Amino acid sequence: MASQVNTTFVSSSNPGITLSGTDVIIAVGTPAGSYTLVYQICEILNPTNCDTATVTVTVNSAAIVANDDAYSINDCSSLGSVGNVLTNDLLNGSQITSAMINISLVSGQNENIQLDTLGNITISSGITAGTYLLTYQICEKLNPENCDTATITITIKDSTKPIIATLPVPSIVSCSAPLNFAQAVATDTCSSVTLTFIDVTVQGSCIGSYTVTRTWTAIDLTGNTATASQIISVQDNTGPTTTTTFESNINVTCDAIPVKPELVFVDNCSTVSPAVFKETITTSSQTSYTITREWSVSDSCGNISKFIQTVNVSIASSELPIASSACSGDSSTINIFNLLPQGTPTNGSWIDVDNTGALQGNILSPFGLSLGNKVFEYRINNETCPRSLVLTININDDCIVLGCGDIKVHNAFSPNGDGINEVFVIDNIDDVTCYPENTVEIYNRWGVLVFETKNYNNQTNNFEGISRGRTTVNQSSGLPTGTYFYILNYSTIDGNGKVEIKKLDGYLYLSK
Repeated sequence: MASQVNTTFVSSSNPGITLSGTDVIIAVGTPAGSYTLVYQICEILNPTNCDTATVTVTVNSAAIVANDDAYSINDCSSLGSVGNVLTNDLLNGSQITSAMINISLVSGQNENIQLDTLGNITISSGITAGTYLLTYQICEKLNPENCDTATITITIKDSTKPIIATLPVPSIVSCSAPLNFAQAVATDTCSSVTLTFIDVTVQGSCIGSYTVTRTWTAIDLTGNTATASQIISVQDNTGPTTTTTFESNINVTCDAIPVKPELVFVDNCSTVSPAVFKETITTSSQTSYTITREWSVSDSCGNISKFIQTVNVSIASSELPIASSACSGDSSTINIFNLLPQGTPTNGSWIDVDNTGALQGNILSPFGLSLGNKVFEYRINNETCPRSLVLTININDDCIVLGCGDIKVHNAFSPNGDGINEVFVIDNIDDVTCYPENTVEIYNRWGVLVFETKNYNNQTNNFEGISRGRTTVNQSSGLPTGTYFYILNYSTIDGNGKVEIKKLDGYLYLSK
């Protein structure tokens, strides 16, 4: 019986477990486990009568429960703390506080979602819309192996449309200018944005005028859309131009008025209507007048362009000299009108200035006319441009075939540098038509060959008193004064067209 003994605490395997009288005391915070406590009992009446015994104490873990959490955010721009996961977690049936447990994230880590040691969930900027699943664990601080896990479900919704930066206001450009649409820029608070555009063209009243509307559509990852448009109106306000180069102001005489240039017209945007041309003569006087040429051309948008050429014409009675020739031995006739400039009016009249009697109308018979220049005047009696063309025809005997001149050898010459009779001359030897080929040999009085050549002529291949000998006389040395012997062989054509070889020889005298 307890009243007959004294109970004394001896030892414990855990300092938190002790004995008070006959009661086992377990300190708060003692970890779960199995512990041994030793105590002694002694008889009160006989204190030395004692014995010891062992008590096994089992400490069980407290019940820890981590419950799942779910959070919903309607706007991804609503950032910051969204809740505390410990509010529904229990330890031994009581709400857990952060002081009781250690908390950590097991899975689902995200750089934009933070779980702190107090159990607070915080969302930072940059997170996109969607559902995020995270797993966390809580463990009892006094009993670290006493743990439980739960799931955190975070649903982030994106209900905000993207924002497209302001586009340029409607503008008007020329049809020849490029359409410079701005590049749209879109932003979104929750996700990236895809930008696309569609162009819609509405035709105006003519080909060169129309309106283009470019509509941009921005779509975020959740499907929220926003649109913005830019309008450019294209107008054709420029008239046609010409690709033909022409002089706008010309000064001419009345006999040289240029023909009307054929202008080619183009337009930068529209089609070109046929040009309307008119030509007027103004500021007329006895000595001058003005021709005004005007082209008026329009495009399909109603733009009109005018092009003007002014021809200032001077009137002066003029005589245009023209030269030609004819042969007095030619029995054929010549239409001398064909010798005048192309385009000469045909209503003029001829005057035989030299009274040759060989002109009948436009027809000239040159046969038998004396040699020399014959003058014929063609008068154009035009009240706006009176003028004369003076035709001078040189009558020659070029068509008359002459006979061959005789070969004549001049047997003396003086190559002394005075410019007179410097070379050995053979008349008509240069006429290769009559005398196609020849050879010349010259010997001194001892019979030594001092010069020889083929196809002798009096200009470039001649004997100047210089040796071209092949024997004792040095070539290119000047020959002394004296008598020499020449041999000339030459070919000619007889009356029947056959080639004949003829020979002349004799003495020649060289003096200095």
